[in-house]
Amino acid sequence: MKNKNTSWEKRVVAIWAGMKFAVGIRRTLIMTMALLYFISIGIPVLWITTLFAVSSLIAVFMEFPTGAVADYDSRKKSLLICFFLFGISYLGIFLVSNFWLISIFWITAEIAWTFNTGAGSAWIVDNLKVAKNKNGIVRLTSKGFLFQKGGFILGGLIGLFIIGINFRLIWLVGSVMYWILFFAMWKFGEERNFKPESIPNHFLMKSLIKAKESYKFIFGKTGRNNRVKMLGDFIGGVGWGIFWIGVPLMFVEVLGLSSEHFSGLNSIFAVVSLSVILILKKINFSKNFGSYLFFIFMISSFIIVLFGFSSGIIYAIIIMALVNISVGIAEIVGDSAGHYIADSKIRASLGSVGSINSYIANSIGVFIAGILFVSIGASGTLIISGAIVFIQSFIYLMMRE
Repeated sequence: MKNKNTSWEKRVVAIWAGMKFAVGIRRTLIMTMALLYFISIGIPVLWITTLFAVSSLIAVFMEFPTGAVADYDSRKKSLLICFFLFGISYLGIFLVSNFWLISIFWITAEIAWTFNTGAGSAWIVDNLKVAKNKNGIVRLTSKGFLFQKGGFILGGLIGLFIIGINFRLIWLVGSVMYWILFFAMWKFGEERNFKPESIPNHFLMKSLIKAKESYKFIFGKTGRNNRVKMLGDFIGGVGWGIFWIGVPLMFVEVLGLSSEHFSGLNSIFAVVSLSVILILKKINFSKNFGSYLFFIFMISSFIIVLFGFSSGIIYAIIIMALVNISVGIAEIVGDSAGHYIADSKIRASLGSVGSINSYIANSIGVFIAGILFVSIGASGTLIISGAIVFIQSFIYLMMRE
C-alpha cells in the first residue's frame, strides 16, 4: 500500500471502512442478540438453532452463483445486491412476529451475506493491489478489524439503550444501516484493477466454470495450503458454531444477565479486543501462517474451556475478554493467510469456497449446540466447543511456506 494515498484510494478505504463498521454492528447488535430476541418472543431454542442451521445450508447453494457475479461481472454489483437484500430482510423481521415469516426474512438475510463473502475483500484488495505483500495485507486486514470493532462498540451501546425500550428495534437499526451503505456504494463506490470477463455462457454455466476453476486451484499442486486451511476452518467452524450459541445462553440463561446488559457488555469486549492491533504490530510475519494459526487456536481452546467453567459474572467477563482477543488475532491472521495463498482471478470465488466450507461447518455446529444445550446445559456445551477448537489448532501445522 502506498504511503501517501490518493483521494481515490481514500474514498475506497472510507467505503470499505463503512462496510466493516456495518459488519461490526450487525454481528454484535443482530447476530449475537438474535437468539435472545427470538427466545424473548416465545420461540423455543431448538427451533431457533434449527432455523440457523437450515438457513446456513440454503446459503451454501448461493455461494458460487454470487461469487460468479463478483468475479465475472462486478464486485460492486455484488455488494449492492447484498446491501439491498439486507435492508429488505431486516425490515421484514422488524415488521412481523410469526416464526415462519421470520424464517423467510432470516434466510433472505443469509443469502444477502453470500453476495458479500469474497466480494467485499476482493474489492478492496484488488483496488489497492496488496495481495502479495504479506505484511501489507496484514496491515490492511488489521485496519478492517479496527473499523469492525468500532461497529461492535457502537452496536453494543445501541443495544444497551434500545433493547430496554423495545427489543424489536434492533432490526430497524440494521435495515436503515444497510440502506445507507447501499446508497454510499451506488454513489461513490469505484472498481479499478478488475476487468469483467465476457464469455458466451448463461449465468449458471458461468457459476459452474468458476466453481471448477476454484476447486482445480485448491486441489492442484499449488493448493496444499488452501486444502489444509479449509480442513482446519471446517473443524473449527463446528467448534465456533457451538461456542457462539453457548455464549449468550451462558450469560443470560445461566448467569442471569439481562439482554440489554449483555449487549452493552459486547461493547466492552470490543474495546478490549482493540489491543489485538498493538499485539500484531509487534509480530514480524516471517514464518509460514500455519505456525501462527496453530499457536493462536491452541490458546483459544484452553480459554474457551475455562469460560465453560464460569460460575460468576466477573469471572465470565474476564475470560470472555481473553476469548475476544484471541479470536481477533485468529481472524486477522486467518483472513490474511487466505488472501496470501489466493489467485486474484478467482479471489471472490475462492472466498465463496471458504464460505461454503464455513456455512456447512457452522450449520452442523449450531444444530449440535441446540441439542447439547437441551441435554447438558450451556457449560458442557462450551467445554465441548473448546475441545473441537483444540483439534483445529493442530491441523494448521500441515501448512507450508
